[in-house]
Amino acid sequence: MRLKNIETKFLIGFGFVGFLFPFLEPITLLILGDDLGGAFWPMAIRTLNFTMLLRDYRSIVFAIVLLFMITGLYSGRSEKKSTARIYSFLLGLTLGLFGIFVLLDMAYIRGAFLLLPTIYGFGILLCTIKIFGRPRNIFTGEKSKLTGILNYSLILFAVFLITPGLEAISGLAPQPPVLVLTEEKFSIETEVHQYPMPSEVEGIRGEIEGDIDFSIYLIKPEKNQNEDSPLAILLHGFANPSYSSYTDWAETLAKRGVTVAYIQYPSDVWPAGHDTYTLHEEGGMSNHPFHVPRVKAITSALVYLETLLESNVNTEHLLVGGHSLGAGYSLIALDWALQKGWGSDSLVVDLEAPYARPVQSDLQVNLSSIPEHFIGHVVVSEDDMSVSDCFGVHHQSLLGEKSLLLEIPSDRYGYPRLVASHYLQATETHDTLADWGFYKRVAYQAEWLSARLNNDVENQQIFKEKLSNNDDARNMGEWSDGVKVNEIKIYEDAINTDAFKYCKTWTGPD
Repeated sequence: MRLKNIETKFLIGFGFVGFLFPFLEPITLLILGDDLGGAFWPMAIRTLNFTMLLRDYRSIVFAIVLLFMITGLYSGRSEKKSTARIYSFLLGLTLGLFGIFVLLDMAYIRGAFLLLPTIYGFGILLCTIKIFGRPRNIFTGEKSKLTGILNYSLILFAVFLITPGLEAISGLAPQPPVLVLTEEKFSIETEVHQYPMPSEVEGIRGEIEGDIDFSIYLIKPEKNQNEDSPLAILLHGFANPSYSSYTDWAETLAKRGVTVAYIQYPSDVWPAGHDTYTLHEEGGMSNHPFHVPRVKAITSALVYLETLLESNVNTEHLLVGGHSLGAGYSLIALDWALQKGWGSDSLVVDLEAPYARPVQSDLQVNLSSIPEHFIGHVVVSEDDMSVSDCFGVHHQSLLGEKSLLLEIPSDRYGYPRLVASHYLQATETHDTLADWGFYKRVAYQAEWLSARLNNDVENQQIFKEKLSNNDDARNMGEWSDGVKVNEIKIYEDAINTDAFKYCKTWTGPD
């Protein structure tokens, strides 16, 4: 039985309402003042959580999908108008969710999520069958009518979405290598200490971080009182002060003997001139007026950190690291620490997906006292759509000849796909690629610092070698069928290579 034109219009209307439904939240957030990134961020987190769930239970999901598809094909089109309208709404909802997915994929995901569009494809196919029935020969007379056009178009689109993920959802795709990190030697305890926020910073805070009591999270390895530990200072990215996003980074260090100070600082601040300046980015720096209050807050936190450290924390052995915006400010924290004599024996600087440091003359850094025993890692990701590699290239030049620039590769050969995005270092995106491209290095940094502190000459050399420019540092393992995963690219002087020479004259986005 064919659908009448009047009923077709009703079904299209219900589908359109369903399509708009997923966009209500980001549209509302945009109206309330969020930018595009903030408006879509809650959806991005839910999408991430859902696709991770699909990865963990893909066999069960595949069985459920097959059951629904077989049932749907057997029963054919729903004869009740009310049921058809429900399926029309669900069809529109699925298409809307896929539209959101496409936007997120362009901005963040970069092809990493393969199963989600496959599931959407199965959903579109099932809803289409329940609305229009099993597909008929395209050469029948119905093909020229609206229902026939919609029917075949939706089926072809569903097949287009389903096909790339069939190998993955069925478990037949090559799997990425599993990495076992070095041994975790210590249990840990975490303390939270709210630090004094300068009044001039408190008065210009925005709403994005309005519920945050800015604090220092002190993650301590539980050692004997006569056992010392190195110190690590970590700084977060823009508008993401939550410790939960960097727990894995901090605990990877702490469980290998390093006391970690994770500093929350206000990134959402609105100083005078924030609405009149013209952005300029050059030489790894930017002229944001936001730098000044953020640095004041970070400095206040560092001063307060001094009062929290126990006598068994040996600040002569230091790691300073940060992600994104926090990586740029890590250089400010490093300057402050070096002036205090911290890191005078051994020092690790780890800048992950770094953004700009301040251009203001009074916020420049003096790195002349970097010690002989120094390891510098500046890390960029192949599919980072948030910051330019040129910031990292210039930061490497600033840190000097003992620092390395590492480019983490993407590899979409098997499943899960390994896509090096801007968020590789976040706990929420901790996957196999993060283990090989980030946490392995973090563990080695902790082992090297601890070996330096304990005068363990043998392990000093072992882990220094693992953190250098060599095949072991570049290695990312093999897929389950023996194909090598794309290796990390390492540059000792990135700005003078063909790959990054454009950064010499790069002055920000067009």
